[in-house]
Amino acid sequence: MRTKLTILFILLILVKLSFGQITITGNVLNEEDWKGLPGVWINEVGTSNTVTADLNGDYKITVSDTTSFLEFSFIGFLTRKVPINGQTVVNTSLKTYTIYEAWNQRIGLYALSGIRKTPLGGRFEFRTPIISTFAIKFQLDYLTDFDRNKKIDINFSLSQYRFQIAPSTWLYGHVDFNYRKLNMQNSIDMVSYSIENHARLYNHNIILGLGKISYSPENLDKHSEYGLIAGYKKEIPKLDFLSLTYKMGFYKDKFEYFFQMDKRFKRVKTFMTYNKIGDYEEIMLGIGFELTYFFKYQKDALKYTTQ
Repeated sequence: MRTKLTILFILLILVKLSFGQITITGNVLNEEDWKGLPGVWINEVGTSNTVTADLNGDYKITVSDTTSFLEFSFIGFLTRKVPINGQTVVNTSLKTYTIYEAWNQRIGLYALSGIRKTPLGGRFEFRTPIISTFAIKFQLDYLTDFDRNKKIDINFSLSQYRFQIAPSTWLYGHVDFNYRKLNMQNSIDMVSYSIENHARLYNHNIILGLGKISYSPENLDKHSEYGLIAGYKKEIPKLDFLSLTYKMGFYKDKFEYFFQMDKRFKRVKTFMTYNKIGDYEEIMLGIGFELTYFFKYQKDALKYTTQ
């Protein structure tokens, strides 16, 4: 009797498991030519269950939850989520990744204060939509004491290049072009230029670049130096995406030290920056907000991502 009950119990478990699973087949098309798209990754959302479409764009996947979603992704195409809704055939199509991901486009305004030498200032940021996986960011900082101290920073960034190195793993990056001008009480006159590459994998960001400074302390003759720039940025999700950035510039006769701590509270962003090079040393505090703007066709594209 006990053996029969055990067998019955096992059969009930197997029946329950079989009813909880469903095998789905389908086809993925390229919306440019409406042909099958080979190599698309199909993932059951919230799990590691992933398959790849064949040369004709056909796929087959067994899922554990018939009410979940399938996520379709491929290099150069916009990722799409499709609800299963108990279906056994799920066909879909993908658009090429051009300007559809609009989350990067923002306008930012900030109040700045340099504690030591430039107490009043502001920052303006402008980010374009993503165009063919690229976006452009422009940033202008201006700080002054309304007398003889003045600092201008201009940043031009070619951002959001990305490479998919695994079905759910992306390498992101951006390239920064920086210009800075310092005038401090007629004792410091400095202009600097730099180009930096920021490569990010998960929450780790490696910074490498080249810089040039033209520096004139105490009204001495100005001279130029070239150097290497190296740094690291760490985002801490457990602290609501607090981020820490460290950079150093290695020049012939001097070093540059840079540290920044960022913290976001919804749309409000705060940061503290420490910067030292030669006789110049400053601690800067900033607070401001960012707004995302959308064009009409981008709003339509955002609706597309969930079928």
